Amino acid sequence: MIVCVCNNVNSEMIHTSIDDGARTVEAVRQDTGASDCCGKCQFKVNRMLHEREQAELAALAPCMSEAVYS
Repeated sequence: MIVCVCNNVNSEMIHTSIDDGARTVEAVRQDTGASDCCGKCQFKVNRMLHEREQAELAALAPCMSEAVYS
């Protein structure tokens, strides 16, 4: 799916940037060019970053609960 129409950046490119360590909209912008023109896609990029952060935190949750009950 195209996320940034101005620079033809798709969601796969953004996910790759995040996989490679981008943790801010600015870092994704530097890697992909997304949100470098009109900025309309900035919300979507930020949401993708937030979703990844939440998934990473959820993956840690079982470990955290085991530590509490050990």
